Amino acid sequence: MLTEIEPCWTRIGVFGGDQSCPELAQVVHCRHCPVYARAGRALLEQEPPEGYLAHWAAQLATAHEREDAETLSTVVFRLAAERLALPTTACVEVVEPRPVHRIPHRAGTVLRGVANIRGELLLVVSLTALLGIAPDAAAAAGRSRLLVIEHDGERWVFAVDELLGVHRVARAALAPPPATVAHDDRAATTALFDLGEVRVALLDDALLCGRLRRAVA
Repeated sequence: MLTEIEPCWTRIGVFGGDQSCPELAQVVHCRHCPVYARAGRALLEQEPPEGYLAHWAAQLATAHEREDAETLSTVVFRLAAERLALPTTACVEVVEPRPVHRIPHRAGTVLRGVANIRGELLLVVSLTALLGIAPDAAAAAGRSRLLVIEHDGERWVFAVDELLGVHRVARAALAPPPATVAHDDRAATTALFDLGEVRVALLDDALLCGRLRRAVA
């Protein structure tokens, strides 16, 4: 047991001791001493006290809950000149661009067709058309990706001109959208936040998916 090994490193060693231990002349530092090594092994091998694991599980859970309450994890992407974001909880995966097959007799500006994503045919939509964003003809094709999102078991796929990564945002830093945006039937913006010098529009995934459903019906 660890209690059977005197913590000499705090008395005559380098960890708060007076460094008078004669072994230091050979081992230089307590971490190289077999006594210190045995103490370390005993610490790792001993049974934790009753309630220890439950205590730390509760502590870690509380830390995560506090972090989730104070910050929001988002996936940020670019559509033309606009920087947008969705909660990471709504984002399933990001995939490379692939062929989109049109659906006969279902031509439209929002619904582009279907694509095979891991063996599943998913509806591919145009977020630029839904949100009224002017397409960027100069967008770098090499950075384009398909983003798969999900809400209430419904999955949608749309192309983004560039994926800007996952960013945690302080909820206190979220600003309400302008009244003109909040009342725009095409918009799905629930808040705004700054990412460096860029203003990002945070989309409401429930509102966005509801408008996609109505647009392709």
